[in-house]
Amino acid sequence: MEYPDWVVKYKTKGTAIEKRRDKYYLTKIRSQWDPKKGRAKKITEKYLGAITPQGLIPPKHERILQSITTGNITVKEYGATQYILDNNKSLTDLLKHHYPGSWEQILSLAIFRLIYNTTLKNAEFYYLTSYLSETVPQVDLSNRSIGEFIRTLGVDKGRMEGFLHEFVTGTEYLAVDLTHVFSLSENVISATIGHNGANDFSPQINLFYLFSLDKMMPAYFRIIVGSINSAKSLRLSIKESGAKNVVVIGDKGFYSKANVKDLETDHLHYIFPLKRDSSLISYDRIRKGDKREFGGYFKFEKRVVWHYDCMFAGDEVQEGEKRRLVVFVDDKLKTEEQKDALSRIDEVKDENVKRVKLNMFYENQYRMGTIAVVTDLNKSDEDLYGLLKARVDIEQMYDTFKNTLNADRSYMRDDYQMEGWMFINFVSMLLYYRIYNQLVERKLLGQYSPRDVLVHLSRIHKIRLGDKWVTSEVPKKTNHIIEKLGEHITKNLRS
Repeated sequence: MEYPDWVVKYKTKGTAIEKRRDKYYLTKIRSQWDPKKGRAKKITEKYLGAITPQGLIPPKHERILQSITTGNITVKEYGATQYILDNNKSLTDLLKHHYPGSWEQILSLAIFRLIYNTTLKNAEFYYLTSYLSETVPQVDLSNRSIGEFIRTLGVDKGRMEGFLHEFVTGTEYLAVDLTHVFSLSENVISATIGHNGANDFSPQINLFYLFSLDKMMPAYFRIIVGSINSAKSLRLSIKESGAKNVVVIGDKGFYSKANVKDLETDHLHYIFPLKRDSSLISYDRIRKGDKREFGGYFKFEKRVVWHYDCMFAGDEVQEGEKRRLVVFVDDKLKTEEQKDALSRIDEVKDENVKRVKLNMFYENQYRMGTIAVVTDLNKSDEDLYGLLKARVDIEQMYDTFKNTLNADRSYMRDDYQMEGWMFINFVSMLLYYRIYNQLVERKLLGQYSPRDVLVHLSRIHKIRLGDKWVTSEVPKKTNHIIEKLGEHITKNLRS
């Protein structure tokens, strides 16, 4: 077979040329005697590369090895950061609009908070080892400047408010009571000793969050002095946000006549669960055991929930007030609670103690599986229950804030830095819930968490060979996630 001159010149002793389709390849060969055939046979020892008019291109692994030995190779994380960028273009546009001179720093910090739980001192390292430094270049996250940058964000409260109000655009919102963040800096004046469920008396600030039911995303936040935890602080925070149609859902310790009146004064709606031993609740219908005494039932997540309205005890409600007390009964939950309670009783060794606990079980068994709420909403009991269960999403948001972002303890030096740092965390939570909602939409939340997605996608790298960037091979598990998320979501990860 005849080959072009630019191909033949690479043919030397111990090599062979192969043509496949319209391309030419060079291999290293040798001869070896085959006693069965009684003649020599050709043995291909090594693939030497592709022959082109421009020259011989060595195999890919040799090119990489050469780049490594000459110091001409760079490997950077690509998949997770690119996925976040591709799916948050509207958020990026809002940051560009409100922070034209610093949106790159805000976005970069928020991304690395989400992926790595980074502190300020490590942000520059993650930026330099990420392909984000090529996509969004020349972002200053150095230790000498980042602290002052965070403080500047906190000082410019007006600009921050303008950005936050962009998210208060839904038709229905859910606000809950406050969560705390500990601060160990003496210069954070708003950090004071306050009450929290962990009985930790370190100085703390309180964080108010407004959550959009329409978009299933956080919509607004506000820092409150750590010693303040009341309906008045909620009222002021909601008023500052400018949100309408707000429903305040508190926990079982938040209900009081004073708190309710404070909310009603500002025409704010509320749903407050009561403790099961509250004297306001009547369990007579449950004691009778006749479901005809109930107001009816509905199905929630394949469970049957019975419900009824009952009268308040004493003078809890004055004439003209629209407060209601609704009791929900979940028989499946009741069975689970009874099973759990009896299992714990069975573990008691002392027979006298066991007898006392068993008597308490008999006395309180009618309360199990019940949820009682006080509300002013003129909605069906089924709608009320749905809103009440939406609090689970809020609790998950706080759990995300404290655990995924590792943000329940802050080392910011003053109130302005604290404000700026909480803003970065808020943007990071917007990024988190974008992933969360995509998993919900594609019914993948039972298989993957947002954290799982980011961990797997971060295994995709960009490799610089000389002056060219190429995408690394995609691991099998990562590729599986990409396929499930959909090509329109992950279209740039294989390029």
